[in-house]
Formats: sequence, C-alpha cells, structure tokens
Amino acid sequence: MPRAFTAVEKETIRDRLIEVGRACFLRYGMRKTTIEDLVKPIGIAKASFYLFFESKEALYLEVFVREIPNVMQRLIDVSFGTTDSARDALILLMKAIANEMESNPLARVILDDPSEIDKLMSNLDYEALLQEASGAYKPIIDEIVAAQERGEIIQGDPYQIAFSLGLIKMLPVNRDRMPASIYDSLIDFAPQVIADGLTCPAGKGGSS
Repeated sequence: MPRAFTAVEKETIRDRLIEVGRACFLRYGMRKTTIEDLVKPIGIAKASFYLFFESKEALYLEVFVREIPNVMQRLIDVSFGTTDSARDALILLMKAIANEMESNPLARVILDDPSEIDKLMSNLDYEALLQEASGAYKPIIDEIVAAQERGEIIQGDPYQIAFSLGLIKMLPVNRDRMPASIYDSLIDFAPQVIADGLTCPAGKGGSS
C-alpha cells in the first residue's frame, strides 16, 4: 500500500511527475514510456503514481494542458495580432491550430502513433478537461467577444465558438488516413467555410 504523503509532498510530487512526464513523453513517446520511467527519478513506488494520476494518459493530458497558455499566445500573435479583419483572423487562427498540431512536439507524441489517439480518447474526461483549460482560452475568448461587440462575429457563446474553431484539429489527427491532395485542399478550404459561417461576410469582401 502506498505510504501517505503530506500536502506539501503531494504538491511537490505532482509537479515533479508532470516535469518528468513531459521529458519522458518527448523522449520515448506515449507507448514506450512506463510508469517505472515516471516514478524512478522521483523516488516513489509505482503504486504511488496512481495517487496522483489515473494513468499515464491522464498525466499526458495534464502536461499538454499546461502548454496551452503559451500555445494560445502564439495563436493570437499570428492571427488577431496581424489583421483587423475578424474573418481573416479566424482563418489564420484555424490554420495556426492545425500547424501547431503538426509541429508541437507534445502533439506529435500522439500524432506519430495513431493507436495512442484512440487510447487517449477513451480515457478522456472532456468536461474536466474543458473546465481545466477554460482559463487558458481567455485571450481567444476576449478577441471573439470584442469582435462580437463590433458586429464582426455572430452572437452566441464565445466558448462554443472557440471550441468550434478547434474542430480543425481533426484534420491533422486524421492526416494519414486521407490522400495528401485532399488534406491540403481541406486545410485551406475548411477554415474559410467555418470563418464565413461565423462572420457572415457575403458581399463584404475579405481576403481568402
């Protein structure tokens, strides 16, 4: 039976597991990372790991969630930070999200091993994940609300709009399951269609 830890120890161990987990996932990938790999540098028993995380997939999600604030800032910088057009900003934002999935080392951990995607999804607590990540979405939420107030983005729940933009992630997730020409076409066309639906720009111009 795992020994009891003090509150301070629990906080320290959890932070260390996240730190070690990030390094292991990037070095070995999800499948090859073992619980032993995660606990040995910290000096706790394997059974103690489960006092902090239900699985290594749950640890991975925590590592990824902690990356979100930096990711959000990069996305804002290359989208709303470069244009005054809400439609163009949304298109740039979605393309940047897809590119982040392709280029972010932590995203590559699961994209490079499709079997891990299914396993991760089966362990995913969407409600808890969205609640944990919601604060990190604030920069994008603020941009959406400001554009709504200017009449440039349709009215509605800004979080729902933000999460709908994130659906573009399904393209890089499924890239290996479609011909390259179709993927390239969709990654260019889908953001335009979604942005059109959110901004209703017909007859108002805007670049593509």
